[in-house]
Amino acid sequence: MTGGDGRFDALVVADSRFAGGSTSALVDDVRAMDAIGMKLGLLFVRSAYLDDSRDAVNPKAEALCDLPSVTRLEPGTSASAPLAFLHHPQVFFQGIEETARLRAEKAVIVAHQPPFREDGSLEYDPIATSRRARKALGLNDNPWFGPVSGVVRSQLASFAPLVRLTSQDWPNIFDGADWVSTSPIFGSPDITIGRHGRAELQKFPTTGAEIDASLPAGPGIRVRVLGCPTDELVAKGAHPDRWDVLPFGSEPAVAFLNSLDVFTYHYHKSRVEAFGRTVVEALLCGRACLLDPRLEVTFGDLAEYCAPSDTRSALMRMAETPDRARQMATERREKAIALYGRETIGARLKALAADRGQTARGASSAAPWQVARKMAGLYRRRAGGAMG
Repeated sequence: MTGGDGRFDALVVADSRFAGGSTSALVDDVRAMDAIGMKLGLLFVRSAYLDDSRDAVNPKAEALCDLPSVTRLEPGTSASAPLAFLHHPQVFFQGIEETARLRAEKAVIVAHQPPFREDGSLEYDPIATSRRARKALGLNDNPWFGPVSGVVRSQLASFAPLVRLTSQDWPNIFDGADWVSTSPIFGSPDITIGRHGRAELQKFPTTGAEIDASLPAGPGIRVRVLGCPTDELVAKGAHPDRWDVLPFGSEPAVAFLNSLDVFTYHYHKSRVEAFGRTVVEALLCGRACLLDPRLEVTFGDLAEYCAPSDTRSALMRMAETPDRARQMATERREKAIALYGRETIGARLKALAADRGQTARGASSAAPWQVARKMAGLYRRRAGGAMG
C-alpha cells in the first residue's frame, strides 16, 4: 500500500539499497512487528552514504511494502506514531534527499554501526546525526540511539550527555522458523567447519598465516566457505585452495550452516564488528561457534573464543566430547531464541515505550578530550572532500 497523512503504531525510515546485514535487520524487525498486527508506515529514503546511482534497491526491503500491515509513505508525507525507527546512523549523518513531516513520541536511530573505526578515527558524528535526522524528517525531538550491541553502546556513550541512548540494546531479530537444525553436529569422524558472508577481505584475518590458521584444513578437518575473496586471500599468502569455496548466494545459508559442525569467524584487526548476524544464524541452526575474542562482549557464553592460531587445538577439544558439544549447541540455540527470536518483539517494544533513556557516559570507550580530537579529524577530512 502507498499513502501518508495517517496515524500508525510505528514508523520506519530506511535506505532500501543496503545489501547486507542492516537490511536483513530492517526486514526482520518489520516482519516481527507485522506478525503482531502493528500498523506500520514505511518511508524509503536515498542517502548520500550510498551515493552511487548504480546501487539497486534491495528486493527484500522492497517486499516489505507487500505486507498487509505496511503502508509505504511518500516523501513529504505527514504521519505520526508512538515510535519511529530510523535505520543506520550513516544514512542520516551523510544526509537524505527526502524530507517528511513525521511525529513520534519517541524516535530511535537503530545504530547498526559504531561511530569509531578500529584505528580510532571517527566514522560519523552522533550529535550531528541526531540533529540532521530530526530536521530532515520534521521530528519534534532529537532521536535517541538504539545500539545493536555492547560494542556500539560503549562507543556511543562517549558522546553523552549530548546524545541519549535506549536503556537496552536493540539487537537484530530473527525468525527461528527460518533457521533450524536439520542435522546433528559431530556425527562423523572428520570435523566440518566453515563460515559464510559477503566476499570482503576485512571479514578475514589480517595476514595469510592467520587466515590459514583460522580455517585449518587438513587431516580430520574439512573447511567450507560460502563467500570468499579468493584472489585477495592468495595475494596475502593464504591457501583457500585447501577449502571448499562456494560463491556467496550459491547455496541457501541455512543449508550451508547445517553442513557444518562448527561455525568459525575471525576477522581483520582493522574491522569493527557491530553485531554479527551470521553468528546468530549459526547458533539458531544448532552449530557450535568458535569466534574471534572481540565478539565475546556481544555473545558471551553463547560461543567459544580463541585466536586464529589456536583454532585447530580448540576444534580438537570440542571433538573429544561430541555429546557435550551437541548438548551445548542445543542449549545455546534456546538462549539465542530467548535473546533474538521474533517472539521477543512485544516485550522489547513495551520496554522501549516506557524507557526514559540514558545520558550517562557509563562505560564509554573514549574520554571527552579524545572525542573532541576525533571530531576535529572527521570534519577536517570532510572539508577535504572525504565522506567520513
